[in-house]
Amino acid sequence: MNGILQQVSKEVSSAIAKVSGSIVAVDGRSGHTSSGIVWRKDLILTAAHAVRRDAAIGVILAPGQTIVARLAGRDRSSDIALLRTDKEMDQPTMPFGDSASLSVGDFSIAIARTRRGNIVASSGIISGLMGEWQVGQTRIDQFIRPDLTLYPGFSGGALVDAAGNLMGLNTSGLLRGKPIAIPSSTLTRIAEEIAASGHVARPYIGLVMQPVEIPQSLRQSAGIESSTGLLVMNVEPGGPSDTAGVLLGDILMKLDGKAFDSLHDLQNLIAGKKSGDTAQLDLIRGGQRVEKIIKIGSRPLP
Repeated sequence: MNGILQQVSKEVSSAIAKVSGSIVAVDGRSGHTSSGIVWRKDLILTAAHAVRRDAAIGVILAPGQTIVARLAGRDRSSDIALLRTDKEMDQPTMPFGDSASLSVGDFSIAIARTRRGNIVASSGIISGLMGEWQVGQTRIDQFIRPDLTLYPGFSGGALVDAAGNLMGLNTSGLLRGKPIAIPSSTLTRIAEEIAASGHVARPYIGLVMQPVEIPQSLRQSAGIESSTGLLVMNVEPGGPSDTAGVLLGDILMKLDGKAFDSLHDLQNLIAGKKSGDTAQLDLIRGGQRVEKIIKIGSRPLP
């Protein structure tokens, strides 16, 4: 038994040692440090909620080794920020794993670095996995809940598997302090967009709407089943809907043939689109059904 435990202990230490050079500490707000992951030679992934300034951000690579970085961009709704260092780092980049391969019960390790530059870790099993979920207008590819403790400073650090491959970025900033990990696939997708443009563009259609009840007589004359729709209260001039010919007073019933019960449901449908995608809007105008093809636009969020 002791031999098995010693072997497990050795493998855990080996996994931590494999990636420890890719973990940094980030001095992004006064009196508090978070952790970060070396993504590229001059780019660091970290937790957005832990970065409170845009420049002169201290990055601790190891005890006594500090460099300066600036904010390259952030996505607050997914709690992902990207820092750009003033010069390329000698640290190795983090090896990314396939977070979709995780199973409940898999062993996982959270790795962070303290403000003094020391590596620290916490371990446990994956206690919960779910599919795609939505945070505001950001799609997270997978919900990962590790059964471990994220001590102060662990946000922005790595969640790795037993082989030392990155499965996610740890954060306590999304679910009221509860530890979760943003999967590696989401990290890559959002980081690529931030690196390219400094922000994550949000799909939108340029309408202000409110829910309305559809009278039975109108439902019969228009040949629709749903008892609710979204009344167009404002059309953004020059926006996607204005360009498509949507008018004030139209009632939106479906997006790409999919009905919705609330504005929130419609926003979720739109969030699944990309800027430049086309979509069909099913409207009621003057008691008649009207179809409009819209080109989804993009709107950056702070």
